[in-house]
Amino acid sequence: MKQNLFLDVGVEKIEPKTIVEEKKNAFFKTSHYFISKENKKRLKKEEGDYFIITFSYDNLILKQNLLAKEVERILKTFLKKYQKSRTILVVGLGNKNVLADALGVNTTDKLIATNQYQDFLTIPKIALFNPSVIEKTGISSFKLIEMVVKDLKPDIILMVDSLLTKENSYLNQAIEINDTGIIPGVALNSAKEINKKTFRIPVISIGVPCVLKKNKTYYTTTTIQEVIDASSNIISSSIHHLFIK
Repeated sequence: MKQNLFLDVGVEKIEPKTIVEEKKNAFFKTSHYFISKENKKRLKKEEGDYFIITFSYDNLILKQNLLAKEVERILKTFLKKYQKSRTILVVGLGNKNVLADALGVNTTDKLIATNQYQDFLTIPKIALFNPSVIEKTGISSFKLIEMVVKDLKPDIILMVDSLLTKENSYLNQAIEINDTGIIPGVALNSAKEINKKTFRIPVISIGVPCVLKKNKTYYTTTTIQEVIDASSNIISSSIHHLFIK
Protein backbone atom coordinates (compact mmCIF):
# COMPACT_ATOMS: atom_id res chain seq x y z
CA MET A 1 0.00 0.00 0.00
CA LYS A 2 1.32 3.43 -0.89
CA GLN A 3 1.24 6.26 1.60
CA ASN A 4 0.29 9.71 0.37
CA LEU A 5 1.61 12.41 2.71
CA PHE A 6 -1.08 14.92 1.84
CA LEU A 7 -3.90 12.66 2.89
CA ASP A 8 -1.98 11.29 5.85
CA VAL A 9 -1.50 14.74 7.33
CA GLY A 10 -5.03 15.90 6.65
CA VAL A 11 -6.37 18.94 4.88
CA GLU A 12 -7.38 20.75 8.06
CA LYS A 13 -3.75 20.80 9.20
CA ILE A 14 -2.61 22.80 6.20
CA GLU A 15 -2.50 26.52 6.83
CA PRO A 16 -5.60 28.31 5.47
CA LYS A 17 -3.46 30.74 3.46
CA THR A 18 -2.39 27.84 1.22
CA ILE A 19 -5.98 27.53 -0.05
CA VAL A 20 -6.29 28.89 -3.57
CA GLU A 21 -9.96 28.14 -4.12
CA GLU A 22 -12.85 26.20 -2.66
CA LYS A 23 -15.86 25.02 -4.62
CA LYS A 24 -18.93 23.43 -3.06
CA ASN A 25 -22.28 22.17 -4.25
CA ALA A 26 -24.92 19.75 -2.98
CA PHE A 27 -22.87 16.68 -3.94
CA PHE A 28 -19.18 17.40 -3.33
CA LYS A 29 -16.60 19.94 -2.22
CA THR A 30 -13.33 20.70 -4.03
CA SER A 31 -10.42 22.39 -2.25
CA HIS A 32 -7.37 23.63 -4.16
CA TYR A 33 -4.15 24.13 -2.20
CA PHE A 34 -0.80 25.39 -3.37
CA ILE A 35 2.46 24.65 -1.57
CA SER A 36 5.21 27.10 -2.52
CA LYS A 37 9.00 26.87 -2.37
CA GLU A 38 8.92 29.14 0.67
CA ASN A 39 6.60 27.04 2.82
CA LYS A 40 7.16 23.46 1.60
CA LYS A 41 9.85 22.68 4.17
CA ARG A 42 7.88 24.08 7.08
CA LEU A 43 4.69 22.30 6.01
CA LYS A 44 6.59 19.08 5.15
CA LYS A 45 4.93 18.82 1.77
CA GLU A 46 6.22 18.88 -1.76
CA GLU A 47 5.86 22.04 -3.82
CA GLY A 48 2.90 22.03 -6.18
CA ASP A 49 -0.87 22.08 -6.58
CA TYR A 50 -3.13 19.81 -4.56
CA PHE A 51 -6.82 19.29 -5.29
CA ILE A 52 -9.02 17.21 -3.04
CA ILE A 53 -12.65 16.38 -3.78
CA THR A 54 -14.67 15.22 -0.77
CA PHE A 55 -18.15 13.72 -0.88
CA SER A 56 -20.42 11.24 0.87
CA TYR A 57 -20.19 7.56 0.06
CA ASP A 58 -23.71 7.68 -1.41
CA ASN A 59 -22.65 10.38 -3.87
CA LEU A 60 -19.60 8.35 -4.89
CA ILE A 61 -21.96 5.61 -6.01
CA LEU A 62 -24.87 7.68 -7.32
CA LYS A 63 -23.17 10.79 -8.75
CA GLN A 64 -20.34 9.25 -10.71
CA ASN A 65 -20.96 11.39 -13.81
CA LEU A 66 -20.77 14.63 -11.81
CA LEU A 67 -17.60 13.54 -10.04
CA ALA A 68 -16.03 12.47 -13.36
CA LYS A 69 -16.70 15.92 -14.79
CA GLU A 70 -15.04 17.53 -11.77
CA VAL A 71 -11.97 15.29 -12.07
CA GLU A 72 -11.81 16.15 -15.77
CA ARG A 73 -11.99 19.86 -14.96
CA ILE A 74 -9.09 19.56 -12.54
CA LEU A 75 -6.99 17.55 -14.99
CA LYS A 76 -7.57 20.28 -17.57
CA THR A 77 -6.03 22.83 -15.21
CA PHE A 78 -2.88 20.71 -15.01
CA LEU A 79 -2.74 20.27 -18.78
CA LYS A 80 -2.93 24.05 -19.19
CA LYS A 81 -0.15 24.39 -16.64
CA TYR A 82 2.12 22.05 -18.57
CA GLN A 83 0.74 22.71 -22.09
CA LYS A 84 2.35 20.00 -24.23
CA SER A 85 0.60 16.64 -23.83
CA ARG A 86 0.53 14.69 -27.10
CA THR A 87 1.77 11.41 -25.62
CA ILE A 88 0.33 10.39 -22.27
CA LEU A 89 1.44 7.46 -20.15
CA VAL A 90 -1.23 6.29 -17.71
CA VAL A 91 0.22 4.12 -14.94
CA GLY A 92 -2.02 1.96 -12.79
CA LEU A 93 -0.17 1.29 -9.55
CA GLY A 94 -1.05 -1.37 -7.02
CA ASN A 95 -1.80 -5.06 -6.68
CA LYS A 96 -4.83 -6.35 -8.58
CA ASN A 97 -5.05 -9.33 -6.19
CA VAL A 98 -5.58 -7.08 -3.16
CA LEU A 99 -8.94 -5.38 -3.62
CA ALA A 100 -8.19 -2.22 -1.62
CA ASP A 101 -4.98 -1.75 -3.62
CA ALA A 102 -6.49 -2.43 -7.04
CA LEU A 103 -7.69 1.04 -8.05
CA GLY A 104 -4.87 1.71 -10.51
CA VAL A 105 -5.22 -1.54 -12.42
CA ASN A 106 -9.02 -1.33 -12.47
CA THR A 107 -8.76 2.16 -13.94
CA THR A 108 -6.34 1.31 -16.75
CA ASP A 109 -8.45 -1.76 -17.59
CA LYS A 110 -11.30 0.63 -18.44
CA LEU A 111 -9.22 2.89 -20.70
CA ILE A 112 -8.43 2.57 -24.40
CA ALA A 113 -4.82 2.65 -25.57
CA THR A 114 -4.18 4.68 -28.74
CA ASN A 115 -0.38 4.85 -28.81
CA GLN A 116 -0.19 1.92 -31.23
CA TYR A 117 -1.92 3.95 -33.97
CA GLN A 118 0.83 5.99 -35.56
CA ASP A 119 -0.45 7.39 -38.83
CA PHE A 120 -4.05 8.53 -38.81
CA LEU A 121 -5.29 9.52 -35.36
CA THR A 122 -5.28 13.20 -34.42
CA ILE A 123 -6.10 12.55 -30.77
CA PRO A 124 -3.31 12.26 -28.18
CA LYS A 125 -1.46 8.97 -27.94
CA ILE A 126 -2.44 7.10 -24.78
CA ALA A 127 -0.22 4.32 -23.45
CA LEU A 128 -1.25 2.17 -20.47
CA PHE A 129 1.06 0.39 -18.05
CA ASN A 130 0.54 -1.64 -14.86
CA PRO A 131 3.90 -2.30 -13.15
CA SER A 132 2.33 -4.42 -10.36
CA VAL A 133 4.24 -4.61 -7.07
CA ILE A 134 7.80 -5.66 -6.32
CA GLU A 135 6.59 -8.68 -4.32
CA LYS A 136 5.18 -10.14 -7.55
CA THR A 137 7.80 -9.05 -10.07
CA GLY A 138 11.04 -8.72 -8.10
CA ILE A 139 11.52 -5.34 -9.81
CA SER A 140 10.54 -2.01 -8.28
CA SER A 141 7.70 -0.04 -9.84
CA PHE A 142 10.09 2.88 -10.22
CA LYS A 143 12.52 0.82 -12.32
CA LEU A 144 9.77 -0.62 -14.52
CA ILE A 145 8.22 2.80 -15.12
CA GLU A 146 11.67 4.24 -15.80
CA MET A 147 12.23 1.67 -18.56
CA VAL A 148 8.87 2.46 -20.16
CA VAL A 149 9.48 6.22 -19.98
CA LYS A 150 12.89 5.88 -21.64
CA ASP A 151 11.37 3.95 -24.54
CA LEU A 152 8.06 5.81 -24.92
CA LYS A 153 9.25 9.35 -24.11
CA PRO A 154 5.82 10.57 -22.99
CA ASP A 155 5.01 14.24 -22.48
CA ILE A 156 3.19 13.58 -19.22
CA ILE A 157 2.52 10.74 -16.77
CA LEU A 158 -0.83 10.15 -15.06
CA MET A 159 -0.51 7.86 -12.06
CA VAL A 160 -3.55 6.23 -10.45
CA ASP A 161 -3.30 4.56 -7.06
CA SER A 162 -5.13 3.55 -3.91
CA LEU A 163 -4.13 5.69 -0.95
CA LEU A 164 -3.73 5.29 2.78
CA THR A 165 -5.33 7.86 5.08
CA LYS A 166 -5.40 8.59 8.80
CA GLU A 167 -8.60 10.63 8.50
CA ASN A 168 -11.88 8.71 8.99
CA SER A 169 -13.81 11.24 6.91
CA TYR A 170 -11.61 10.61 3.85
CA LEU A 171 -11.95 6.83 3.74
CA ASN A 172 -13.75 5.97 0.46
CA GLN A 173 -15.01 9.57 0.31
CA ALA A 174 -12.27 11.60 -1.37
CA ILE A 175 -10.32 11.91 -4.60
CA GLU A 176 -6.94 13.63 -4.50
CA ILE A 177 -5.16 14.99 -7.57
CA ASN A 178 -1.74 16.64 -7.41
CA ASP A 179 1.43 17.22 -9.41
CA THR A 180 3.90 16.47 -6.62
CA GLY A 181 4.54 12.79 -7.30
CA ILE A 182 4.17 9.55 -5.37
CA ILE A 183 6.40 6.88 -3.83
CA PRO A 184 5.30 3.33 -4.80
CA GLY A 185 6.09 0.87 -2.02
CA VAL A 186 6.97 3.64 0.41
CA ALA A 187 7.56 1.10 3.21
CA LEU A 188 10.61 -0.17 1.33
CA ASN A 189 13.84 1.65 2.09
CA SER A 190 14.75 1.46 -1.59
CA ALA A 191 11.54 3.11 -2.79
CA LYS A 192 12.09 6.09 -5.09
CA GLU A 193 9.71 8.94 -5.69
CA ILE A 194 8.14 9.30 -9.11
CA ASN A 195 7.81 12.99 -9.90
CA LYS A 196 8.85 15.74 -12.27
CA LYS A 197 12.36 15.83 -10.83
CA THR A 198 13.08 12.15 -11.30
CA PHE A 199 11.61 11.80 -14.81
CA ARG A 200 11.93 15.40 -16.04
CA ILE A 201 8.33 15.43 -17.26
CA PRO A 202 5.13 16.38 -15.41
CA VAL A 203 3.68 13.67 -13.18
CA ILE A 204 0.05 13.97 -12.09
CA SER A 205 -1.15 11.64 -9.34
CA ILE A 206 -4.78 10.63 -8.86
CA GLY A 207 -5.73 8.67 -5.77
CA VAL A 208 -8.58 7.51 -3.58
CA PRO A 209 -8.07 6.66 0.12
CA CYS A 210 -9.18 3.06 0.38
CA VAL A 211 -7.43 2.08 3.62
CA LEU A 212 -7.55 3.75 7.04
CA LYS A 213 -4.62 3.59 9.46
CA LYS A 214 -5.38 3.96 13.15
CA ASN A 215 -3.02 3.01 16.00
CA LYS A 216 -0.77 0.95 13.69
CA THR A 217 -3.79 -1.03 12.46
CA TYR A 218 -5.12 -0.92 8.90
CA TYR A 219 -8.83 -0.93 8.08
CA THR A 220 -10.95 -1.10 4.97
CA THR A 221 -14.71 -1.49 4.57
CA THR A 222 -17.14 -4.17 3.44
CA THR A 223 -18.09 -1.86 0.55
CA ILE A 224 -14.57 -1.69 -0.88
CA GLN A 225 -15.56 -3.52 -4.09
CA GLU A 226 -18.18 -0.84 -4.82
CA VAL A 227 -15.65 1.88 -3.98
CA ILE A 228 -13.04 0.49 -6.39
CA ASP A 229 -15.63 0.00 -9.15
CA ALA A 230 -17.11 3.48 -8.78
CA SER A 231 -13.76 5.26 -8.33
CA SER A 232 -12.18 3.55 -11.34
CA ASN A 233 -15.27 4.43 -13.40
CA ILE A 234 -14.95 8.08 -12.41
CA ILE A 235 -11.23 8.38 -13.09
CA SER A 236 -11.23 6.39 -16.35
CA SER A 237 -14.25 8.32 -17.65
CA SER A 238 -12.59 11.66 -16.90
CA ILE A 239 -9.36 10.64 -18.68
CA HIS A 240 -11.26 9.21 -21.64
CA HIS A 241 -13.37 12.32 -22.16
CA LEU A 242 -10.38 14.59 -21.68
CA PHE A 243 -8.26 12.99 -24.39
CA ILE A 244 -10.48 10.89 -26.67
CA LYS A 245 -13.94 12.46 -26.84
